[in-house]
Amino acid sequence: MPVRLIVALAMAVAAFWATPAQAAKCPPPPNVIGQTYEQAYETLHNHFGYGVATVPDPVPPGSFVSSAETLSCIEFKITGVRVYLGGKVPDLTGMTLTAATAEAQKAGFGVTTGQPEATGEWKVAEQTPAPGGLLAYGQAVSLLLDGSTEVPYLIGRTVEEARQLAADRGLTLRGADDARDDQIVEDQNPPGGDELTIGDAIDVVLSVVSPVSPPVSPPVSPPVSPAASPDDSPSPSPPESPRPDESPAESPEAVPTAPPSGEETGSDLGVPPGLALVAVAAALLGLAGWKARGGRRAPDRDHDRRRAVRLVSRADPSPDVRIHESRGSRPAVRLHVVPDPGRQEIREGLS
Repeated sequence: MPVRLIVALAMAVAAFWATPAQAAKCPPPPNVIGQTYEQAYETLHNHFGYGVATVPDPVPPGSFVSSAETLSCIEFKITGVRVYLGGKVPDLTGMTLTAATAEAQKAGFGVTTGQPEATGEWKVAEQTPAPGGLLAYGQAVSLLLDGSTEVPYLIGRTVEEARQLAADRGLTLRGADDARDDQIVEDQNPPGGDELTIGDAIDVVLSVVSPVSPPVSPPVSPPVSPAASPDDSPSPSPPESPRPDESPAESPEAVPTAPPSGEETGSDLGVPPGLALVAVAAALLGLAGWKARGGRRAPDRDHDRRRAVRLVSRADPSPDVRIHESRGSRPAVRLHVVPDPGRQEIREGLS
């Protein structure tokens, strides 16, 4: 017989004995359900010498044996065992459907519900198997969902706060699409505390929006100059006192003035007493000159410039009387009055 024919017959016999039909006639494997994968491998492979195949492969950490079956045998002697692994089902109750699906897939399971109307915000009310139960990897956890939620109290809240509270319960607001965030909720239906199905809307009545007036710019006031301090204000200049070298005859017309009373020459008028005495003396001298001229009106100023005033005494000049002639354009008279028994007169003379 050719060698190739012998090899083909041997492979066909091996395949016949390894078929599921032949395996069904084999005895069941030892009971390792509920054991961890490490414990089951120790029993099947190290103790009995069976080959072990796992589903899934590779083995997730912390896996348990959910079921096992004979994979192959020869003359009713087991040669291989297939082990189906599983793990503990996580607790999904209270989670939304979206969160429960993600948690189950992370653990190696799927989810199934008999509620096609459910949305991702519905919450898990019950699950099978119960939390902590064993389930083969790849199988689905059956969930019973609850779509009811409590309506929050929204009256007195701003639209922004009401939207956030409703979204936390899986609800929306109806009647606030174009509302401002600072508007206030004055009424709602259904009222707070009732139940709605997740995904439903709460009807709200909002406060009236007040028109917004344009901002008014404050009036611009003109700059205010700083107030002048008392030191900066011009102080009134004191009246000029007549110079002692000026003659009373220089004024165009000497008008006799009555001597002021004692009350008017006092310090109440703001004039120093010394200055008042000087003014009175000047007035008296002017009056005397006017009488000496016989009451005639003084000539014009240009003529006065061509005149000079001389003091001539009929008696012998007293050594205490001094006469000065002016060399300038204006005459000047200086009188040094001392007690003198002689009599003096004033004459006018031409220069």
